[in-house]
Parts: sequence; structure tokens; C-alpha cells
Amino acid sequence: MKRRLLFGYSLTLMTILSVSLGAQDRARNAGKLVDAYVRAEGGARRLAQQRTVEFQGTVTDAESRATGSFKMIIERPSRLYREFSIGSQKVREAYNGKSAWREDASGLRTLTGAAGSELETEAHFRNQRFVGYKKDGERVQWLGDATVRGHAAQEVEVITPTNIRRQVYFDTPSHLIVEEAVPHGKDESATERVFYDDYRSIDGIAEPFRIEYQQDGHDWTITITRVSHNPAIPETAFAFPTSSNRPLPDIADLLKAVDSNQKAIEKLVEQYTCDKTEEEFELDSHGNVKSKGVKEYNVFYLGGDEVDRLVKKDGHPLDAAAEQKEDEHIQKAIKDYEKRKVRNQERASRGEEPKKDRDDVQVSDFLRMDRFTNPRREAFHGHDVIVFDFEPNPSYKPASMVESLIHELTGAVWIDEQAKDVARLEAYLSGNFKVGGGLLASLKKGSAFTFEQSKINEEVWMPSYLEAHVNAKLLLLKGLEGNFVQRYSNYQKFHVDSVTKPAPLKAN
Repeated sequence: MKRRLLFGYSLTLMTILSVSLGAQDRARNAGKLVDAYVRAEGGARRLAQQRTVEFQGTVTDAESRATGSFKMIIERPSRLYREFSIGSQKVREAYNGKSAWREDASGLRTLTGAAGSELETEAHFRNQRFVGYKKDGERVQWLGDATVRGHAAQEVEVITPTNIRRQVYFDTPSHLIVEEAVPHGKDESATERVFYDDYRSIDGIAEPFRIEYQQDGHDWTITITRVSHNPAIPETAFAFPTSSNRPLPDIADLLKAVDSNQKAIEKLVEQYTCDKTEEEFELDSHGNVKSKGVKEYNVFYLGGDEVDRLVKKDGHPLDAAAEQKEDEHIQKAIKDYEKRKVRNQERASRGEEPKKDRDDVQVSDFLRMDRFTNPRREAFHGHDVIVFDFEPNPSYKPASMVESLIHELTGAVWIDEQAKDVARLEAYLSGNFKVGGGLLASLKKGSAFTFEQSKINEEVWMPSYLEAHVNAKLLLLKGLEGNFVQRYSNYQKFHVDSVTKPAPLKAN
């Protein structure tokens, strides 16, 4: 028995070591291929000196044989503009460093979800050219030998910090990229393929003069006629195009109106309960799922804050001890709320403002911490909204940890101008963020989240979706990478007789 156990432990250990060493070998092989590609392109130093690159050429539709014009501009660190124009068919798209947009037969719009993430990732990839990819938290692994259109190649998978994957094929003799394959679409069931050929040296850098795009049934061949390194590119090249003759409100005034409307919003929010499902998972160093769990909650609101009561874990109801713990949690939340309410009433009677928690951030703080650009009118879930981009204000000095975190965020926000409320927010960390000087935790650049609301009963915007991707290091020991998704549903409106009765009393 002891021998069998010893043999079993040895076999398990050998398997773990084999998998681990195999992963390390794949990473090493991929790293060597990437290094060879950078040298073949012209070298890291020369590539890093290219602040902007502009490609111009002609595009031919493989099916109709119609021809037109093509233009692409990339600007470090992560801006991209691309335009296809064939007859009456015209596609323009861009990522401006904070948000993505596209104009095609479906109209002009800000890209959200997978489409926005894909264009953002591509913009970074095209500018980076594998220079400094490790510093940006990207992982590469060798997948094996391949053949691309009859030529020997090596396949490498690139995984971004937000777990977007791209297959890159390096030509074996030249080490240059000959193909890319990127899953795209809502369920990633489709694949965009890009082929490169006819490389020529421009300013000592190898640039492809023939590019073929295959996506969504389209097959477009691009013949590049001109490549310009470091041309002067106007800021407007990446900006969201003007789409409406209606005047836009001043962003500062709009946000102040949202701030002033918060008390009215809180009163409406407190009349609702809902269900929430939270799904979370961690990813290993290769982007594979390590663990997964689903929790279900009943939700109500106090003072505008969400209060969650856990009711199920992985589909199973809580046991008696866990139920008791949740009861205590709810009662504590109610008592804390009642104490705050009494304190604020006392301060109001003395003509004082409600005491602000050190880590509470108001819209007025947001105005000081960030800069706002690209305001535009769009439709969101059938409602007219104002969308604008935001980025850190370099002159603002954060006064707390929460302010410091918010100050590092870059992204876009959607605001219902009539309701004076936020409909959607997309943000990502533009730099690394350290907690406790990095001793406790460090959130890595690229960690991102999306918050979305739906208008309920045509009176108030309520949370509907939250997705976060975290790339962190905890206590100097462990790297943590994972996602969680929260979905809200089954909103019920009720009348509150007492704050101690959080369950719906009367559904409308």
C-alpha cells in the first residue's frame, strides 16, 4: 500500500512538473520567435521611435471586384483610425485612447462590449509591434508548427491582460508576421483573419504592402501605395465625428446637474428590490479558467447604496448557519443606515452639510480629477444620451486612496440628459495602482470594468450589468487575474412602511 501511495504521489508530481515545464518551454519558444520578429522588423529601438504611422492604398472586394481607397493611421500608445471606401460602401472606425467608434451601413456609434474591446486591443497591438509586450502584461505561448498559404510558419498565441487572444503566425524563413487570427463578435464564434505579404523596407522598418482582411463574409485585398513614418496627425483624426446639429450641453454643467439630482434618484431607487447573480472566475498564467463560482442575491437599497443578501451558492440554498450570518449582515446594514440618517438630520438642524466619508467621491470631485473630451449624442437602449470620454487630469493631486484609484481611470460615460443619470460607464486603469505602497496589493495597468443600467418603469436607471477584469498582485506573493460578472433582474417596486422591512410589500 505504501509503495502504491508513493508511486501515486510520484506520478502526480511528475505530471505537475511536466505540465509546468511544458508551459515554460512554450513561453520561452514564443519569446524567441517574438524577439526574432522584432529584429526582422528593424529592431526594438527603431520601432519604438515610430510615434505615428500612416498607410494609404487601394482596396478591392474579392466578390464584386469593385475597388476603392484604404487608409489607416496608428499613433502611440494606442490610437488607431481605419477607413475602407468602395463605391457607396464606406466603413470608418477608430480607437482614440479612451473609447472606440464605428461608422458603417448601420450608422455612427460608440462601440461597446466585445466590439469596443476588440478595436482597443487591435489599436494597442498595431502600435506596440511586440516592443515592451511583457511590461504591458501580455503573455505569449508557442502553439506549434503551421503552414500559411503553402509556407512554413510558427503559430504563437498572444493573450492580453483582459484575456483577449490573438493567434499570430510568423514566417519561418523571414520571421515576419504572415497571418493573424482573432475571434470576434458577441460570442467569439466568428474569426477575423488578416494576411500580410510583400514586405518592403521603409526607413529601415519592414512594412507589408499587401494586406488581406477576411471577416463576416467579406474578403478585401489592400494594396499599400504609401507608408509615412511620424507624419503630423491632427487630434481630430481619431475624434468621434459630429453626428447631430443639436447643440451639446456643457459637460461640467451636465455633471453638476447629475450631482444635484442624486437625492431624487436615491429616493426612487429605494422603492425597488431585485435579484442579482454574480459569476466569478480566476485565470491561470495561460488564460485558462482555474476556479469558478456563482452566487445569487436578493438586493435592496438604503440611502442609494446597494445591500445584498446572499441566498444561493452554486445553485444550492444556504444552510442554517449561513442564513443566520446573512440575517446579521442585513440588520447591521440597516442599523448603520439609521445611525447615519440620525447624524445627518442633527447636522442639518444645525445648518451643517452631511458629513462626508473620506473615501466618498462626488461628481464634483470627478470634475476636478478628470478631463472630458469628445461629447456626442447617441441612442442607448432606445434613449437619447450624451456620451463623452474622460482621462486623468494631470494637475489634480488625489487626497485619498479612492481618489487615487479613480484618478488613474480612463474611459467613456453615457448620461441620460433628461433623467440626469448615468446609463453606462466603461473604464480601465491607465497606469499601475498600488495599495499600501505596493505591500498590500498592486492593480496592474489594463484592469478594467463596465457598468451598465436599464431604465425601469421609465422613471429611474437601475443597475443591469457589471463586468470587471482584475490583474493584481497581492501581498507581494501571488498574482491574481480574474473576471467577475454581475447581472441584475426581476426589479419589483414596493412601498416602504419602515426601513426595517427590506422585502417588497406591495408590487405594482
